[in-house]
Amino acid sequence: MLLPLKSCMFNAKNNQVQRPNILGCTFALRTSVADAICAGKRIFLLLLLITLITNLYGQQRDYFIWTSDHYRILSEESQSRAETLGWKMEAALTLYNDYLHLDLAGLSSPLNVRIFKDKETFNSYLEDISTEIQADFVLVSFSDLRKNELVCFDTPGKKFNTSLLHQGFIQYLKALAPDTPMWLRTGLAAYLENAAYNPDERKFVWKVNLAWLETLQKIISGEKSSHKLGITELTSLSREAASFRLESFYAQAWGLVHFLIHSPEKKYNRIIWDAVAALNSNTSMVNRKPFSWVPARELKEDFENFILSLKTFNTLIQEGKDYYSAGEYSRAATSFLGAMELNRDNNKSYYYLGLTHYAQKEYDQAEKRYNTALNLGIDPALINYALGVNSFAAKRYTEAEEYLIRARDYDQAVYTEKVEPLLKRLKILK
Repeated sequence: MLLPLKSCMFNAKNNQVQRPNILGCTFALRTSVADAICAGKRIFLLLLLITLITNLYGQQRDYFIWTSDHYRILSEESQSRAETLGWKMEAALTLYNDYLHLDLAGLSSPLNVRIFKDKETFNSYLEDISTEIQADFVLVSFSDLRKNELVCFDTPGKKFNTSLLHQGFIQYLKALAPDTPMWLRTGLAAYLENAAYNPDERKFVWKVNLAWLETLQKIISGEKSSHKLGITELTSLSREAASFRLESFYAQAWGLVHFLIHSPEKKYNRIIWDAVAALNSNTSMVNRKPFSWVPARELKEDFENFILSLKTFNTLIQEGKDYYSAGEYSRAATSFLGAMELNRDNNKSYYYLGLTHYAQKEYDQAEKRYNTALNLGIDPALINYALGVNSFAAKRYTEAEEYLIRARDYDQAVYTEKVEPLLKRLKILK
């Protein structure tokens, strides 16, 4: 029920939605009723109207509005919040269309995005419009497509962008290619949702998303009881059927898209780009024509082998640690570099690369890796100890002493016993 918003008027002066004059309507209605019913019924109706007015005022909200070429943002918090989110949505749209190249002229009206300051007001709004409460952002659909809106709420950390990108992509596809098959819509949304936002450039940069990898590998290997879908079943699954096996469907839809884009074999790359091209012309061909190029059994085997060959950040870190423990420093470095490529913001790969450089007496390179890890928030006691030991080995004794004392001061319980013998040796060497 969106009657309050439907009857609202937009004031360009302060960019706020203003409430309609409900009291004026009430007086006119009460006067007409008074001529038709007795005094007792009149009092009852008046009380009923007062209750109705109270409910309407309780449901009525004020919003700050920001509009761009492609989006209309409504924020209950501030005009600044609406504008900031608006630029982020425009950046998301650019990311989406860099992959799909859909005709944006097909948007009959701006896409609506409504942002609440917290989960409580988000839930309250969904209750007001008779929509089921959701754990995450939700795309609310109406018979009038122009009223469809993405409803979200502020949440700290990376989760906000992940949910915004995923649900925003669904909104984008429903507006421009509403008949997109579930596997492609869900798979691409998951593929894109890990992109990082640069507010200075107002741009999203794609980052690999392996959040579903371990789940999918367990499904393929039979370690997980989730339903394993064949390629034909996966690509023809309806929304209703997918809802009964969400975990396995999401993992396999993401995996198929990731495989088709990143496979070293061009015949598989062609499948995804033919499927995307069909969105601009004939969506009924998305599943039929692209998959006709490769025999089903060959596609299945290559898909599963590709997925099983992928490694997550944590897998690569553990692999590198195992190589390091075995003294295979070159192979350890390869694993740590692979982890760094997956997540350049995680300090672990830099720290372990520093250890491999140190083990090979490459002290300058070790110091650079350690300092990068420090800038990325690693435990300062740990990294100062590593820097101290590294400087000691490089015979930079003054630096070594400073680092070791700093490590001890950061965590006396752990590093006093480790640092004191080295400090005594430094006094002799200096």
